[in-house]
Amino acid sequence: MPINHRAEAERIVHGVLNDPEYPNFEEGSGGEKLILAGLLHATLARDEEQAARTADLREALYSLRRRFNDTREAVAAHIAEGLASREKNRWKAAIDLSKALDEVHCNVDDLVDARLADDGWDPRSAYKAVDSVVRSGDPWAATPDITDQIPEPVRRVIAGQLAEALIDGRDGEIQNWARGITYELKRVGADLTDAIKTRITEMTLGADPSDPPF
Repeated sequence: MPINHRAEAERIVHGVLNDPEYPNFEEGSGGEKLILAGLLHATLARDEEQAARTADLREALYSLRRRFNDTREAVAAHIAEGLASREKNRWKAAIDLSKALDEVHCNVDDLVDARLADDGWDPRSAYKAVDSVVRSGDPWAATPDITDQIPEPVRRVIAGQLAEALIDGRDGEIQNWARGITYELKRVGADLTDAIKTRITEMTLGADPSDPPF
């Protein structure tokens, strides 16, 4: 049966202080040994309590770490699903959450990438734009259409500049450059060919008379 060192130390101290039949501290009375025994029990009791507190702290830290890791996994899964959702608001919310976690030194990109890969997505493609995520390892995956992600004023400017270059009959090199830019934009999912055709028509034939004048 284990010894309760605290109880033994308290019993000895109580006896020394209150029981007249306890040995006194005169030489040969045994009081020195008694007080040493009390000190030993007190020391052992303190060590046991310290060990218990250490064990409690260790268990608390383990529990916090487990909960922290579980939270990271859950948040990473949420971000991964948002990146692969092809819904503009949800995708943007996932990107914003990922950046916010980076700012507070709680990066979960490794877990997000792992979740995307487990779900069959190419992690490198998921952060580029809405609808940009493609299946992992699929060389025939269709290029995502990101044309709508380009603001309308920007599309008009680009289409106008390329249209002017394409109808410039004085310099074939400029025309080839404009064709190359148009094809490269289309290759990465920004297809401006319709906007360029419309602009060329307006520049050569004038605006469509059926369009409202406003």
